Amino acid sequence: MIDEKMQEQASLHVLGALSKEEAYEFKKALQADPELKEFVSRLSTATGALAGTAPAVEPPPQLRAKILAQVAPPQKVVELPLREFRPLFWLPWGLATCAALLCLVFILEDGRLQKQIGAQAQQINDLTQFAQSLQAATNDLHAMVLALRETNRLANLQITMLNSLLSDAPKAVAVSLWDNQKQDGLFVVQNLKTLPPDRDYQLWVLDNGTTPVDAGVFQVNDAGSGRVEFKARHLIKVAGKFAVTEEVKGGVASPTLKNMVLLGG
Repeated sequence: MIDEKMQEQASLHVLGALSKEEAYEFKKALQADPELKEFVSRLSTATGALAGTAPAVEPPPQLRAKILAQVAPPQKVVELPLREFRPLFWLPWGLATCAALLCLVFILEDGRLQKQIGAQAQQINDLTQFAQSLQAATNDLHAMVLALRETNRLANLQITMLNSLLSDAPKAVAVSLWDNQKQDGLFVVQNLKTLPPDRDYQLWVLDNGTTPVDAGVFQVNDAGSGRVEFKARHLIKVAGKFAVTEEVKGGVASPTLKNMVLLGG
């Protein structure tokens, strides 16, 4: 006959409420006791048939205590104090501030890019004007060469390019065509700054490259261009170099070296 303790074990076994050690011991007893095996079989069948349909029955005190012992003790629930809810009135203002800062960053960045683009555009414009001035000087020179070829003077001409010595007019350029046999020449200049009424540019021929000989004064137009035919005031044996200085109105007897603006040869 199955005692009360074993019936309780069988019930817990069917419900799956035995611990690992108890389940092991119960299975050993189940294999050795045919009556217990039959009881468990009937109990399992009855439990399956009545699952979900049987009315709730208060279990025996011993069984209830056994089941509750298999369940982890309930954790103590600590009720947290409720914090006072405050509407986030600052949120729209924060978002507006962030948007304003982003707009400011975009505006500053756009201004910086526009400044860079403007500077690059100015550089391109300056280079274009310089190229055009060089092309104009080349065209003038070409025209002069053609004119001189017609008069058979080209073979006797000395062609000299003069470059700027001015930091504020680095693009100034000039060409001198000198006929040593006839002791005269043609001078063409581009991109030279204009002078006040009381000042003149003075052209010099450096005989043998050292002795300056006055070749006259000239002015340039508003575009910085000038073209003048000139003669040396004294006989030139070898026109080694040509130079231009800025002098007082009407020119001087000897060049002011610190005011030299163009030199070539």
